[in-house]
Amino acid sequence: MQINVDLGEGGENDSIFMPYITTCSIACGGHYGSIETIKETIALALRYKINVGSHPSYPDKKNFGRKSISIKLNEFQDSIRDQLLNFKKALSFYSTKWHHCKAHGALYNDIADNGKLTDAYLEVLSDFPEINYLILPTSKPIIESAKKMNFKVLKEVFSDRKYDEVLSLIPRNNKGSIITSSNVFLMNLKLLLDGKIQTSDGVIKNVLYDTICLHSDTLKSKEFINTIAKQINKKQL
Repeated sequence: MQINVDLGEGGENDSIFMPYITTCSIACGGHYGSIETIKETIALALRYKINVGSHPSYPDKKNFGRKSISIKLNEFQDSIRDQLLNFKKALSFYSTKWHHCKAHGALYNDIADNGKLTDAYLEVLSDFPEINYLILPTSKPIIESAKKMNFKVLKEVFSDRKYDEVLSLIPRNNKGSIITSSNVFLMNLKLLLDGKIQTSDGVIKNVLYDTICLHSDTLKSKEFINTIAKQINKKQL
């Protein structure tokens, strides 16, 4: 079971998550970050033998990349390319692989269904053959688009977010979209570990995924990462 967390985003607790995860996605300048913060996070991850990947977003530090913005496709592509070049430059200081690329925030949601944005995003990523995998939202059209372009894909679900009936993340400003209750988190996690998910309409659906994500900056995230580790250990016994 792969567990991934988004790091290098200005939080003070990155090291807390490292013993529990397999993979981290590192902010590379769109919503947060610089070459120096990328290098610092890579160095920390390597001490724990964690896979590292890039975490590009809309160029929107003001809203931390968590709002959809209007941007021309060529400007969007230039921004994504610059962010990936930041990551590549930082990565060059270390003897490790570029494990994956995973979009952040609103961009992650928008590329899932927006064909033009999907194509623009994948076109830029195709210029970086060093990237081993793309982490993409499960059950979304972008997965097939990526596979047609010969990308290897890791399908992702979030352990601390709620999904609607078409397995899209419920917007953050909607009540209940972010799980903050320990009991609700545990119930949700147990379903996920059984390959199931309860959507906003109460229906339990089967879900296929390769990696499970926890946000590092939400309430109780330090508690929740322990819960994930304990439940996975129980599952493996």
